[in-house]
Amino acid sequence: MQLSRVARGGPSLSRWIESLFLEQRRLWPVWLAVAFGAGVACYFALSLEPPLWTGPLALAAGVMACWLLRGRDAVFAIGILLAAMAAGFAAAQLRTAQFDGRMLPAPIERALFVGVVDQIELLPAGQRVTLRNIDIKDLPWHATPARLRVRTVVAQPELRIGQKVGGVATISAPAGPAEPGAFNFRRQAFFSDLGATGFGFGRLKILRQPEESRADGIAIALADRISATRTAIAQRIRSQLPDAAGATAIALTVGDQTVLRAADINALRDSGLAHLMSISGLHIGIAAGLFFFGLRFALALVPWVALRYPVKKWAAALAVLAAALYAGLAGWTPPTQRSLLMTGIALLAIMLDRSPISLQLVAWAAVFILAFQPETLLGASFQMSFAAVFALVVVFDRLGPWFAARRQKWGEGASWDAKLFAVFGNAMLWLAATVMTSLVAGLATLPFAVFHFDRLSVHGVFANAIAVPLTAFWIMPMAALTLLSMPFGLESPFLQAMGWGCDVLLWVAHWVADWPGAIAVVPAMPGLALPAVAIGLLWLGMARGRWRALGAAVVLAAILSAWMVPRADILIAPSGKLVAFRMPDGRLMLSSNRAERLVRDTWLRRNGQTRFDDIGDLDGTETWLRCEGDVCDYAGRVRVILSDAPADCGRAELTIVPRGLAANCPGRTIDQADLAARGAHAIHLKDGAIEIVEAARSIGRRPWAAPVLSVNDVGRDQ
Repeated sequence: MQLSRVARGGPSLSRWIESLFLEQRRLWPVWLAVAFGAGVACYFALSLEPPLWTGPLALAAGVMACWLLRGRDAVFAIGILLAAMAAGFAAAQLRTAQFDGRMLPAPIERALFVGVVDQIELLPAGQRVTLRNIDIKDLPWHATPARLRVRTVVAQPELRIGQKVGGVATISAPAGPAEPGAFNFRRQAFFSDLGATGFGFGRLKILRQPEESRADGIAIALADRISATRTAIAQRIRSQLPDAAGATAIALTVGDQTVLRAADINALRDSGLAHLMSISGLHIGIAAGLFFFGLRFALALVPWVALRYPVKKWAAALAVLAAALYAGLAGWTPPTQRSLLMTGIALLAIMLDRSPISLQLVAWAAVFILAFQPETLLGASFQMSFAAVFALVVVFDRLGPWFAARRQKWGEGASWDAKLFAVFGNAMLWLAATVMTSLVAGLATLPFAVFHFDRLSVHGVFANAIAVPLTAFWIMPMAALTLLSMPFGLESPFLQAMGWGCDVLLWVAHWVADWPGAIAVVPAMPGLALPAVAIGLLWLGMARGRWRALGAAVVLAAILSAWMVPRADILIAPSGKLVAFRMPDGRLMLSSNRAERLVRDTWLRRNGQTRFDDIGDLDGTETWLRCEGDVCDYAGRVRVILSDAPADCGRAELTIVPRGLAANCPGRTIDQADLAARGAHAIHLKDGAIEIVEAARSIGRRPWAAPVLSVNDVGRDQ
């Protein structure tokens, strides 16, 4: 009886999978992109670097299985998805193998270095210079990083891309997570070949001007030329718009956000307008759209051309070139590349007389980017931009016919009052579409913003309803005219007009950011919440019927999981200069109010906290934390010695000496050597046990993991 039921159930299950597969025929590219991304995510989720042959072998096995099972549709569909996952895994492996991962083995207090200028970023005070072909005194080649980024407090307008310069700086390897599970800048630096960062002393000395004939090849020479052009444009804008409006104009034209003031950055972030400062889909789309419609209109004014040639396709082809040039000026960042690719595919669809807006477009753009830069999957930029585009395509695919019907109905009348109503109605439709765009994009990106930034802008929809049209119809057209007229020295009126728009944009940002409750701070979400959000959003967009609501429930559960994660009782910074103690009310109290500002801000943000106290605020009546001098006892179980001087370890279950060595302390200890070897530590006090979580454990044995250092390696001096 059971066998017969299985026999009957087998074909029915196969038919159900086959019907589901056929029902999703239009979305096959989307599912392939999802499977490819899942393979990339599986690679980065591993705690141990797999052998290089793992991905290619799995891909070959998947392709072979698909070939053998090609006659069985249901199993064949599953095989294709598994093969796509293997392809994503292999792409991530091969991408990682392209980098040697050379990073500075230990900090150097005053390093003497020489290098070639690769990038120049203007700052509100000074500049940040990235160098390649590095040579550091007394450091062997195999330990010398490929690229070095140095920040100086002195701006040097005479610096150019390709110059060989030298200087002195305090440098160290890119920092790891501020706490286990936090953002790992070291991994991001690994995929940029950035092996050291630091602060320079004084000015950089120019040793040699760029060579006319470069042995590095045409590609590097072209990149140097583009970078030099970007720097020249930024300096020219700053000379004519020296204030905050100029900094905003620089960010919108060449994609350099480092020149923005901290107050303006905070206002843009708190008002939900920070995305406007990143050259991405909105800006590339506006640039391409301005060129496309402008050129098409200009050609349409010439009847002999418009009646004989496909001017629409000509305009689309040249708009791709214009968007590529703007992307190059914007720095060719991953968000810019992603936006250019999607814009190019949309314009290609116009040239082929196909619909330029579809989920297939989004899917192929995602696969193309992940195939060449799979590490972007882990970034907030990739996740938020594709989530927004995905949601907008899904929503307007359903609302588009309604908007089109309204426009057609209101345009039928020939009388003056009917035409007036049509103009007014279309304006209201445009406003409704703008508000709907901000609302949909905001809701789609909200869970990703909460996961990465632990905060959300409550009034972002209102701010975007004003700022996005302002950017699209005033600031960006003026930016385009500024760039076109700059080679002739005629940019001044357009740049001034752009500055007026930037002033209004910043005013809106500060105005909305000052509203009560503008920002909601949320504790850090667990790592598994991110894939849950992605699955929920995909299900919400692609499922049919009442089951679609299940996707919204999954996303909501992922967000609520932020309040269900057990928090550490004690946090220790990798440098040992800062320690946090959890108070009875759940907030963190810090050992210092000055040390390790970036680490402090990360801890507070991930704890859902905006203000903090330090141990100097203790009045001596607390029982959970008692401090005498530099020795603190937490919960009667952990002793923390905050100085590097010898002190009594006592009889605590755990002794922490973050700035020295715990050589003579009985029992379990954590000291400076442990922090140097394994990064930040999180201490969880449990009944009868103390759990210690290290940043190195959360990273695993991966190529971007920090090397094991000894205490003697910390703070060398040349």
